[in-house]
Amino acid sequence: MKYSIIFLLVTLNLFICLTATADDIASDPSEFPHILVEHHAQTIQQALLPDITQISFSTSNSIAPYFFANKPQGVQYDLLVTALKLSGISMTELVHAPNLRAQRLVDTKRIDCMINTPNHVDGMFYTQSLIEYQNSVFYLSKNKLNINKIEDLKSISILGFQNATKYLGEEFSEVTKQNPLYSEISNQKSQVVMLFNGHIQSVVLERRIFEYYRHQLRHKLDTSLAVTEVALFAPAERKIACHNKDTAAVLDNAITTLKQSYQYQEILSLAEQNSYQPAQHANRLTK
Repeated sequence: MKYSIIFLLVTLNLFICLTATADDIASDPSEFPHILVEHHAQTIQQALLPDITQISFSTSNSIAPYFFANKPQGVQYDLLVTALKLSGISMTELVHAPNLRAQRLVDTKRIDCMINTPNHVDGMFYTQSLIEYQNSVFYLSKNKLNINKIEDLKSISILGFQNATKYLGEEFSEVTKQNPLYSEISNQKSQVVMLFNGHIQSVVLERRIFEYYRHQLRHKLDTSLAVTEVALFAPAERKIACHNKDTAAVLDNAITTLKQSYQYQEILSLAEQNSYQPAQHANRLTK
């Protein structure tokens, strides 16, 4: 009898503990989110978005290999078009223009959105970054330059892209002021030529742009020479800004959908495999 009572008490105590544990779990379901709950929430969010099926864009004249002024092609172009397609949106127009005019087209509502808009433009509504640009220092590996931080750039010859000192931070700007061997040039292809010709010790250039011109010049120069890249600068986000809040929200959702798909990484990987050369296809949206 004594042992029967003890057994019943132990059993009852265990039952109370299990019930309390179950109640605790049920009381805070956020700790155990279900994939269907997340999918349902995302579906509701998409349903609340305005019905926008056409968007026009402006961007700079040409940023090979991201955009090509005379061809509806490029790494960033392909990402954007795919994002739109996945969300049932069509690009009605893509206007290439100098940065100020590209922005003015959106300010005056002639165009819906500007690609690669400067940060914090009044009256603009921004999406998340579609892609990141990686500016780096490149030099021929055989020269064995000791570059580990921005300060190490004080005593070597450097050729930067135009206005690099305005885009790459205060520390870089201060270092270049102390370096009489620093200069800038607007032609990024020429930067790559001068590096492989040995006319300059190093260049500051965006990674994909460097590889694009390196591949293009392979028949004119020995661009097979080993090159060292030092990524001294943080990746630069490339956002899209629109004059209409709803348009920006729809576009932002399209970018999210793209990044959650296999196609985002596939486009980037294929572009890298092909040294960022334009694909052999034609789309007549560019004007």
